[in-house]
Formats: sequence, structure tokens, C-alpha cells
Amino acid sequence: MRAVVRVISWVLLFGAVGAAAAAWFTPQPPLETDDAESVALGALDDVGFSGEVTGEPELISHTPDSGDPVAAWAVFVDVDDDTIELRVQESAGQLVYVDDRIGTDDADRLLTDDEFEQIGDYRDDAVFRDWVDRNVAGTVAAALIAVSGFVIAKRSHRLWR
Repeated sequence: MRAVVRVISWVLLFGAVGAAAAAWFTPQPPLETDDAESVALGALDDVGFSGEVTGEPELISHTPDSGDPVAAWAVFVDVDDDTIELRVQESAGQLVYVDDRIGTDDADRLLTDDEFEQIGDYRDDAVFRDWVDRNVAGTVAAALIAVSGFVIAKRSHRLWR
């Protein structure tokens, strides 16, 4: 009986450690439409503008000037009677493109150069924080299971006399 308990305890210990490690190597989940809207509105709010999302964001392929295409949500926002487009990277939760041209023939810009630079640095880490929180909770649970398995494996002869 003691041998079976020890084997099960060691399996629990290594299984818990493996599960915790696997959670950290699982990629962050991609952003959903409501997350993309939140990032777009948060970025505008960060530079002092408020707006309202028009329609549903569309998942598109965005190709930057240099680099490979990335999946991004195209979010259209009404700001001061004009509509601008912000593209939010699906996998990272950051802006990859801002089209702030407004006015007749798109001749004017909504954002100043400083605001444009500031909005480009905006990142909403809510999805990332949720992923980290989940993994930390899983790691703590795995550590408790691993410690329990180790104690049972090492002390099982005293427990099962």
C-alpha cells in the first residue's frame, strides 16, 4: 500500500509542476471585439478625446510599412462629428495604425504630433493581466499540490503504519 501511495504522490507532484509550467507557456488569448473597442476608446481617452464606436469592429490583416502582416481589429470611432479608424493588434492589445484624417477631403488631422505619438504608445493590458492572474493562481495551486505530494511521498511510511 505504501508503494502505491508513494507512486501516486510523485505523479501528483510532477503533474502539478508540469501543469503550472504548461500554463505559462500557453499564449495569451487573442482580443475579442469588446476588448478592441476598449483599447481604442482608452487610447483616445489617454490623449483627451472621447468618442463612440460605430458598428462592429472588423478583424482584418494589417500590413505595417516594414514587417509581416498581423491580425488586427479595425475600430471606427466617431469623434467630434468625424470618424477615425484605429487598428488594434489582436494578439497584443496595442494600436498598430491610427487614421486620424478628418475634414473635407481628409485634409486635416484630429491629433497633434505629440498626441499622435502618445496614442501610438498606448497599450491596454487588461487581457494580459487576466492571463497572468490565472497563471499565478494556477501556479500557487500547483505548488500546494506539489508540496502535499512530496510530503505524502516522503512521510507515507509514518502515515500508513
